[in-house]
Amino acid sequence: MLVSSGKDITERQDLFAVRACVLAFAVMLGGCSASEIVENWTHSPSVSDLSEPDYRRIVAANIKAIFPGEAATSDLEISGVRLVDHLKGPAWLTCLKLDAHGKPQQYAIFIQADKIIASREGIVIDQCYKQSYTPLDIAAATAAKKPAR
Repeated sequence: MLVSSGKDITERQDLFAVRACVLAFAVMLGGCSASEIVENWTHSPSVSDLSEPDYRRIVAANIKAIFPGEAATSDLEISGVRLVDHLKGPAWLTCLKLDAHGKPQQYAIFIQADKIIASREGIVIDQCYKQSYTPLDIAAATAAKKPAR
């Protein structure tokens, strides 16, 4: 018969307490993250509600918000638009490419309901590097009429 000392029992209790705290912490963090995802999922537009936006006009009209304080309005190129899954629900993704001092940079722009919901420097998952680009004339795109609803 194996006899446990008081020290062994105390060590096991301490180990159990640490595991319980780690588990409780993981559940709390998971709950916080899941609540935002569920909230965005239940309030986001469905795919059928998302008709293809006039993305060139939307991007051109919001170029100063995308690139605040930068003179990035010249030599901009834009890709086509495609439907993607975003944390805020289905969204249209277009990519911008600009030549920053001889070093091309790509930006991902996410659009829902004729509004930009997010923008960031393009990352691999955005696949901006795979897109075909055409010049974006800010003045011409801004002058395009917003569709009547």
